[in-house]
Amino acid sequence: MEIIVQQDGLAMGATSAGPIAELFLQHLEHTHLPHITRKHEIVDNCRYVDDILLIFDATHTNIREITKDFNDFHHKIQFTTENEMNHKLKLLRYHRTQNPHKYKLNNLQKTDVH
Repeated sequence: MEIIVQQDGLAMGATSAGPIAELFLQHLEHTHLPHITRKHEIVDNCRYVDDILLIFDATHTNIREITKDFNDFHHKIQFTTENEMNHKLKLLRYHRTQNPHKYKLNNLQKTDVH
């Protein structure tokens, strides 16, 4: 029988994992996100669990640079991006649609989620 010892991170399913992860993400929000928001001229942001939605003007902001700054926060955490396609973005169970003057969230039907 082989015994594997976890070297770092939180044990999946542990009752303490969720609250500790939440504390870590709140720390990120309060210490790192304000700097990124100012540096990259992010218009607005919101977070749900571990998904962060950033709203910015792509003519002034480079998503690769934002992602790099997020990934520099901690060497064990790597953020990924989801980009809009045809002014639409699937986020959680919502479909975000953009026009030049407003954003709209529509609830996705179960058959729309891939």
